[in-house]
Amino acid sequence: MRIIKPAWVRSKEPLFSCDVHPDGRKFATGGQGEGTGRITIWHLAPVVRQKAEKSTFNKSIATLEHHQGCVNCVRWSNDGIFLGSASDDKSVMIWGSVRYEGSDSETYKCLHILRGHDGDVLDLAWSNNDQYIASSSIDNTVIVWSCQNFPEKLTTIKGHNGMVKGVVWDPIGRYLATQSTDKTLRVWRMSDWQEEAKISDPFVKCGGTTTVLRIGWSPDGQYIVSSHAMNNEGPVAKIIEREDWKARMDFVGHRRAIESVRFNPHLFHYNKRPVSCVAIAGRDSSISVWLTALKRPLFVLHDVFSSSVLDMSWTPDGYGLVICSLDGSLAYIELNSSEIGKTLSPQQTAGLRTSLYGSLTTQEKFTIIENPDLVEDDEDKQENDEESLSSDSEEEPMDTSDELSTEASAKSRESTLQMKHNHNGFATPQHFGNHFPNGNSFPSSVPDKLSLRFEKPSSSPASHTVSNVASKQVETTTKDGRRRIMPMTLKEVPVVSSKPVQPQKRALLTPAPGSTAHKNNSSSVPPTKNSVVTLNDVPAKLSSRLNVPNKSSSTLPLKQVVESKDKLFAVINGCRIEVDNKTNLVNFTLGGKSWKTVLYSKATSLSAGEEYLIVGCQDGTLHVYNKQGILALPVLNVGAGIVKSVVNGNFVVVVTNTPTLSIWDVAGKKNVLKDESLASFLSEKQSISSLEISKEGNVTIGLSNHTSYCYSFSLCAWMMIGHHQLDASWYKELQTNKHNTSSPQVLTPLLPSHPPSSHSSLPPESLHLNTLLMLEQHILVAENLDSLPESRLWLSSLVRYMTIQQEEDRLHSLLQRLISSTNRTLYGEDKLVVLKELLKIVATNVNCQRVYSDLKQQLEWAQSMR
Repeated sequence: MRIIKPAWVRSKEPLFSCDVHPDGRKFATGGQGEGTGRITIWHLAPVVRQKAEKSTFNKSIATLEHHQGCVNCVRWSNDGIFLGSASDDKSVMIWGSVRYEGSDSETYKCLHILRGHDGDVLDLAWSNNDQYIASSSIDNTVIVWSCQNFPEKLTTIKGHNGMVKGVVWDPIGRYLATQSTDKTLRVWRMSDWQEEAKISDPFVKCGGTTTVLRIGWSPDGQYIVSSHAMNNEGPVAKIIEREDWKARMDFVGHRRAIESVRFNPHLFHYNKRPVSCVAIAGRDSSISVWLTALKRPLFVLHDVFSSSVLDMSWTPDGYGLVICSLDGSLAYIELNSSEIGKTLSPQQTAGLRTSLYGSLTTQEKFTIIENPDLVEDDEDKQENDEESLSSDSEEEPMDTSDELSTEASAKSRESTLQMKHNHNGFATPQHFGNHFPNGNSFPSSVPDKLSLRFEKPSSSPASHTVSNVASKQVETTTKDGRRRIMPMTLKEVPVVSSKPVQPQKRALLTPAPGSTAHKNNSSSVPPTKNSVVTLNDVPAKLSSRLNVPNKSSSTLPLKQVVESKDKLFAVINGCRIEVDNKTNLVNFTLGGKSWKTVLYSKATSLSAGEEYLIVGCQDGTLHVYNKQGILALPVLNVGAGIVKSVVNGNFVVVVTNTPTLSIWDVAGKKNVLKDESLASFLSEKQSISSLEISKEGNVTIGLSNHTSYCYSFSLCAWMMIGHHQLDASWYKELQTNKHNTSSPQVLTPLLPSHPPSSHSSLPPESLHLNTLLMLEQHILVAENLDSLPESRLWLSSLVRYMTIQQEEDRLHSLLQRLISSTNRTLYGEDKLVVLKELLKIVATNVNCQRVYSDLKQQLEWAQSMR
């Protein structure tokens, strides 16, 4: 065992979260930055290996500071494509990496911002198949988001009566568990998102002193381990059994409240039995690591940190643990197979789950058999499958931990800390048993035939009873009154197949369960890197000026394009598009149907909307298809290589490498905007970072310097809708206000694509005047685009900003002009109703009470004159 505490991974501010990437080469940390939330992505090799530390110049890969509040949680998706972050700014951000051709650098873009919480978001969790991501908040709710169609909210769970500080998915794919300051841990069914179980007894005496309550679920699905619970006035981590959701056992020994629990993703062979490994940490700054076959912790670490331990993350091989603390530091623990055992192979793990839950472990599927003959065939097949189950192959996985071992690290980077195996300072827990309910263990012999049991969804605890339990436990009581459980035998772990079980690769947007496309989801997918957008065969000078946008229209779901050598692959809006640039063949798959077509040149851009699919090519040709695979427009040559294309509704927008922008109305079969030059926007230091088009044909572009523009067809010019030299304090509020608008008629996303910089070079007075100017500009832009809801939104924002800044003269003049106007409506609403709402904003600042009193009298007079 080694403990490494790199001095260069240290923050002046607290580190609230850490997570290791599924490929094991990098990890992310989240916490507080200078005025904003901060996410840092680091190389893992310099932490683990001394040689890599000396040879790696840039140990960090990227620093992301888009959150306007502290980052409380960072979590990689299971396939490693996305990074989710939760913050005090009430939002969840979904990030993706961008690699450009010919460059080894890795850049991260915010792909989606998920808004829906009314308070700080504290914890995140991706479901095992990455179909969903759950977020928990101090607003007492948990939101489940659909990863197939960001930013869609699948459901909002509102059962808790206190802040929800922890969330975890069932690895078997049937439940979601949450822990809250209302002194309960609750389990929710994924079938209907209703409460399955409520556990409260262990938490009755708990105080609300924890920052987070991160909970864990064992990889075999048998146990949930809670954070802060109490037993005999002492803090414990309660063990909740899946069989009946009862908390009979616990992990004890920590002196203060437990805040973080993290299960190792692997099961291990330990003393010829499969066991789980779990790390537990809390406010006493110590970390304990347990094997479920042992009565005491495997080891305990003290004096590594000076403050609470808030988060932990295991490496993909199961032999490394990254830990972060409130004191701003990070540590890495390296274990080996002699200490915690060898990992179970994928087929052994699959066999264990099959013996517990039946053949379907990640998602229930029910098929109605209409032909009676198929029933008999299915029964024969099931019998043959049962007979084909073989015994434990005793295959020992390769020990990769030695690859990370090196000579003793320098004293500056490796702490000389005393390891205390089976530390006496930890009281012996009530025995956790082995890897099945009731603490049964495994014999060395294997039965010839295994009886499988299929668990159907049910709210009854009896439905979770595990089959194949050979006998009941024998429980004894020691002299000091502690319970001891004598393990009894259970059948050995079966092996489902001799073929290795490959990790399931999901399409970036998985079709709905039960659809034909979903069934075919296991078809081969081109191998991908971490890149999400690649410019193929675009001249280097132009590609450096035209960065691929990091998001599509706000009305479109997430879109990702991945390059694998001469192939482009994308899953957009449920449509799978594959392009072979060697043969110029395109394959579309939608709703289980596939068709092919041919291009005239190499593809450089893919996009899909609700009605149309488009492919842009290097030679400037644009192919527009409907959802039946038929050309919706003649193949167009736009005159230059296509770098980016977006479709929404009937409108297609294309950016070329000249650089110009054009728009077509597909349904009307006409060009709307032709070769509008973008050259004035771009330079070596300034590039396009976002491109959007609304269903009404309004196009907006965002630049890398945080400036945004929207095109006006009536003025034949670009209207500025965002500027980097603005007061960042209003950005968060405007984002919230815009998200909360109830009108579905907002035409354009006029809010800037990136938050303004928190550190402006302008003096305070100029910054203030610049912000006022931009807010007035947004009102005029919205009016020009006939977007009445947005006009009203920006008017409210301007009034709010002037109220906060105590701009009494400007405020009085603006509202008096609106009151005296002869129009009876304002932006589609009754003028007096709108003005009453604006006066409520003015009333929030007592320093503007004179303005409020005068305007209220004028408003009452205007109402009496009607």
